[in-house]
Amino acid sequence: MPWPRPAAICYRGAAMKRRVIRATNDGWQGIEPTGYTPELPATGVVRHTIVGARKSDPSEPGPRMELRYFEVAPGAASRLEKHEHEHYVVVRRGLGYAVLGDTATEIGPNDVVYVGPLELHQFVNRGDEPFGFYCFVDSCRDFSQEAGPEELARLEASPAGAVAKPFAVPPARKR
Repeated sequence: MPWPRPAAICYRGAAMKRRVIRATNDGWQGIEPTGYTPELPATGVVRHTIVGARKSDPSEPGPRMELRYFEVAPGAASRLEKHEHEHYVVVRRGLGYAVLGDTATEIGPNDVVYVGPLELHQFVNRGDEPFGFYCFVDSCRDFSQEAGPEELARLEASPAGAVAKPFAVPPARKR
C-alpha cells in the first residue's frame, strides 16, 4: 500500500505531523477496512491498518512500526503462517485460540501474545461474537511463509490440531 495513508501518521520531509485517529462504531475514522489482504476474497477476517504501512526499505519515510487491527468472524481463523519477523498481538474483544507451534491457548480481552520468528501461528475465533485483536509489526519485514508438510503433520498430531484451521485463509500471493 503506498505511503501516506489518509488518516495515518504522516511525514513531511524529516518532520513528523502527529495525528489522533479516532475510533468509530465500526473501525477508525479515515481507515478503510479491507479483507484479510486486499487480493483475497472474503475469508471472515477483516483488517484495519491503523498506523503505518509495509515498507520495502527502512530508509523509506514513515513509521518504523505498523499497527493493524484484525476482526475474525465466528467460526473463522487467521492464516496459518510463519515468518522471520516477530510480532505482538493484544486481544481487544471476543474469545479465541492462539495456536503457537504445537499448542493452542485460550485467549480473551487484554491478553497479550508474543509470536517469535519462524513460529507457526494462527488465531481462531472460539466464540459466537467477533474476535478482534491488535497486531504490532515492523513496517519493513519479510512476507508470510506457508507451513510445510512436516509442520502440518506435526500440528495435526498435536493438541493444537483440534482447533487449528490450516486452510481457513489461502496462502498469500507471491510478490
